[in-house]
Amino acid sequence: MKIVLTIAEIKSLAQFCGLVLTNESILDQDQDDTEIAIDDCPESGLIDTDKLMVCRYAHIAYFEELPEEGCMGLGIKL
Repeated sequence: MKIVLTIAEIKSLAQFCGLVLTNESILDQDQDDTEIAIDDCPESGLIDTDKLMVCRYAHIAYFEELPEEGCMGLGIKL
């Protein structure tokens, strides 16, 4: 199930979790409307080109408007 959050929402979530953001990151609003998609990791996993191996994660995150730019794994490697 895909969820899309803005960077502003991610900042709020980080603060809710008790993480401390720097004044610079809080005040930097240039990218606050950028949307990040969080989705289930494909069954085939992600190819780590640096280590030449397949990694499996619970979820992946990527820029909603630029999925071709790649993604990063989130969660425990399964």
